[in-house]
Amino acid sequence: MSVSANRIWRQMPEEIRIAASKRFWADSKGAEKQILFASLAKAKNLREVTVRKTPIERLANWTAATLSLPDQIVDDLLKNYLLDEHRTVIVSFLDFLNIPHAKGMIDESFDLATLSNEQVQKASRSLLGSADRIGAELYLKYLVLQGGPWAAVEEVLAAEEQRPPANV
Repeated sequence: MSVSANRIWRQMPEEIRIAASKRFWADSKGAEKQILFASLAKAKNLREVTVRKTPIERLANWTAATLSLPDQIVDDLLKNYLLDEHRTVIVSFLDFLNIPHAKGMIDESFDLATLSNEQVQKASRSLLGSADRIGAELYLKYLVLQGGPWAAVEEVLAAEEQRPPANV
């Protein structure tokens, strides 16, 4: 399973993409918005000036409906959505690994290289068993994008995809 920011974006339910898009348009700075204005103009075959004059609600819907965006924009959309809507998932995961953090943001002095694949995979499996399964899966997919010790998460996600659905 090859993970890319756009693949994660395309797999997300539309209502989550809309929520992430609304947050982006409400909170992002000029340079980030500029990139997305240009991308939406191209995707919608509109002039950029028209896109700039579009109400935020419509921009959010257009962003959510556009399934191929610049990777840096999708990365920001995912990160901000996760921090705002699923911070408890992030905190649980970091606490499980005993990683020092401030509300889900890893302390810069922590050396990620000290984490073993086994530790990361055990924490990943534990997180997938949490009540917020959607947030857990999305966060773990986002971690895979970051590389480094988080690449070990990909094996756990691939194994989860192979498992038959639980009987309800």
